[in-house]
Amino acid sequence: MTISLYDITIAVYIRGLKNLYACLEKSEKWCTTNSRPLTELTEARLAPDMHPLHFQVRTCTNMARSGTLNSSWRYVPSTPRPGETTDTTYEELRERIRKTLEFLEGIKKEDVDGNEVEPRDIWTGGEEGNGMFFHFDTGMDFLNKFIIPNFWFHSTTTYNICRMQGVDLGKADFLVGGTGR
Repeated sequence: MTISLYDITIAVYIRGLKNLYACLEKSEKWCTTNSRPLTELTEARLAPDMHPLHFQVRTCTNMARSGTLNSSWRYVPSTPRPGETTDTTYEELRERIRKTLEFLEGIKKEDVDGNEVEPRDIWTGGEEGNGMFFHFDTGMDFLNKFIIPNFWFHSTTTYNICRMQGVDLGKADFLVGGTGR
């Protein structure tokens, strides 16, 4: 059996983002049912020095886009550039996930398979001299050491923020909440 780059990246991002979307829907309903302001969750953090939920969702979607190693590959930073608007409301976050899913669902296996061998250089701020510099000898190193851990960290942190606030989410919501299987 051959494992393709598409199967271990694009298909995984799609599943993870669908589940993240479902967790956001459930947490928004929880806010409404419990007469809580929506910003109570979108601005919530696990710790004072951590970013809020809306940053976690934005970073998760950016990691999925940055981890799409096709011919038009580019790194998408998570920290907004000066003057750039950010998605902070539930509606904006859901739309961000929808657009990312649309992008990912347009990717074909042949668009990414074989691109795992090329080296990747990134500046975490998105441009040379901005943020931290990382060099990866191969695309696979970039995925395994940077993108995939970051994708799951921020997805899990979003889930954990919702749980910490009292949203009735369980492991099944994280694993299959948006895919139904």
